[in-house]
Amino acid sequence: MTLIRTCVNVSLDSSAWLAHLLGEPGMEQVNLLFDDPRAEISISVLSIPEVYGRLRAMGKQEYWPSVWESYTALFTRMLATDEKIARQAIVLRASMPERLPTVDGLIAATAGVHGLILVHRDPHLAAIPSHLLQQQQLPHK
Repeated sequence: MTLIRTCVNVSLDSSAWLAHLLGEPGMEQVNLLFDDPRAEISISVLSIPEVYGRLRAMGKQEYWPSVWESYTALFTRMLATDEKIARQAIVLRASMPERLPTVDGLIAATAGVHGLILVHRDPHLAAIPSHLLQQQQLPHK
């Protein structure tokens, strides 16, 4: 596994955000990004309901307001989804031999359209060809 270079522009997938939030494998690599004042860390707005949903599934939705407040201070940008991103998600899906979940495809396409490295720990995202998306895969749970 390659370490994430410092001074990069990245987009955290929901899985990377959750790894950091829950102290799971990959947390250390995300810490390196958050600790680097030169790093610009973005998220897709689609990660917001995904992370909330995970907290809710764990019965910890009452923590959401403090989680949101803490992380919004760390994120440089929250990127919206538009038609260009939707069209790029189709390109990504077409390049995959296996199914690519819609939200994951849109999050990946968001990173690609904005020229960001997608930081994630999802094996299905790792299957996206490198000419379509720069990515850094974190260790699995």
